[in-house]
Amino acid sequence: MEKTPEDVLKEIFEEYKDQGLVSLYLYGSILTPDYKEGESDIDSIGFVNEDMPLALENEIKNKLCEKSGFDKFGFRFLYKSELDTGVVKGNLGSFIHPQLLLLDFPYWKHVAGKIFSRSDFSLKDIGATEAVKIRLDHLVRMENGSFKTHPGEKHILFSKVLARIMYHLQQERGSVGPFSYSSVLQNANEEEKVIAQAILDCKKSKWDEAVFEENLALYNSYIDALNVRFA
Repeated sequence: MEKTPEDVLKEIFEEYKDQGLVSLYLYGSILTPDYKEGESDIDSIGFVNEDMPLALENEIKNKLCEKSGFDKFGFRFLYKSELDTGVVKGNLGSFIHPQLLLLDFPYWKHVAGKIFSRSDFSLKDIGATEAVKIRLDHLVRMENGSFKTHPGEKHILFSKVLARIMYHLQQERGSVGPFSYSSVLQNANEEEKVIAQAILDCKKSKWDEAVFEENLALYNSYIDALNVRFA
């Protein structure tokens, strides 16, 4: 029988638990109706001891891909101190603010090792409004070049951050549940609907840059309005 992502993660945990791997979680699209087996990325997080070398992150990611036979099996370290202090130590925190990670934490799925609860982390909670401000800052940093992305992937990250901003705005209005592109479209107001549909179309095109460019003026107009609103 084919191994599930959980099976593979459990194997990895047994292999690395004595080297500082504390626990493993799944998060992201694999836990939503948007997930398409064999197409969608699989995203996983490993809580690790403070002294576990960051260099092992790629080693574990490569083994996850090899063991699963799926080359889009993502993996990132998360040091507990990042969720206690907000001080970034690993790669994940450099892309997703630790307070944003905590906002999503209730929707992660524990797979192996220690089970954490929200009370285990000292960083204060933030609301949807503060989350929007952090995401808007990400977009500004992408524009000025201080938010590093891989060549050719800037428009993908831009789209994902913009979709997350709408998700937080919808949380502010009372929507609940994990992030997914389909739920963002479903919960969209009239202003958001055209943006959400454009992002979903770009995603369906496998993030074709030409499809993204067709709607860039629309995105920028929406972001300009948000920057005024949340100034």
